[in-house]
Amino acid sequence: MVEIRQLASIGEAIFAKVNISRGTRIAAETPLIIVPPIKSTGEELWELCKAADGITNTESKELEKLPCSPKVVDAIREGGYVDNRAWCFYKSKKLKNNDGRLLKGRKLRKMVNKTINLCIIYLVNNVQLGPGGKYGSGVFPLYTRINHSCVPNAYNSWNPTLERLTIHAIHDIKAGEQIFVDYIGKTCRTRNQRGFSLYTAWGITCNCAACTDDTLDQLRYRMVVLDQALAAYECGKSEEAHLEGIPKLETPKQALNAAEELVELLKKQRLCGMELCRT
Repeated sequence: MVEIRQLASIGEAIFAKVNISRGTRIAAETPLIIVPPIKSTGEELWELCKAADGITNTESKELEKLPCSPKVVDAIREGGYVDNRAWCFYKSKKLKNNDGRLLKGRKLRKMVNKTINLCIIYLVNNVQLGPGGKYGSGVFPLYTRINHSCVPNAYNSWNPTLERLTIHAIHDIKAGEQIFVDYIGKTCRTRNQRGFSLYTAWGITCNCAACTDDTLDQLRYRMVVLDQALAAYECGKSEEAHLEGIPKLETPKQALNAAEELVELLKKQRLCGMELCRT
């Protein structure tokens, strides 16, 4: 149903080859590399080094083909923490040559550098598996090539039974249209909040309608306000939130009215992801 195309402005992108109806499963793919659920950044890098060290040459070559923003890659390299963790990992393994001596020098450096490169590709392209990374995180060959839009036409979710990342159309997609997903996973944010997250994590400047149309940005801001008001009501903090300029919801009827308004705003902007479901 889909194909990869090269675009001069953004590199690789995924387009529909045929008309795809809303609700259609576009893909269900297994990860090239997967990292189990972790509790800290340091633990993630250690598990990532283990995963990178254990993948096949075929999987390694597929990972190396994936697109990465040079700016983001340079920022990760400048931080130095991936390099340090990879060296510590291999030193702890105490690998040996055929003659029984500890592996070092050019051979060790080549092995470490390969793992560093794979780790960086993972850090740029990984997606959480399940809510909050309940099942870990992974990198996928097709999903990685799907570009971001704050008004997506597709949605991804991890199916723990199939052990695959599934991608479904949330709107009818015509043949020749590009397929988009939302990288951020939090619809109720302002343009500036979304822009900061996208540029920091992926080096992306989004040019979708929500990021270029001031009218839509006003609707998004109203969504942020309603979302925060409902969150405060749900945890019994409406009084404190009200002091910060958030509407005070005191009764179930007021909360229901706010939720219904938020639903209409989401539907009006064709935002049919999990935020709409939860609201």
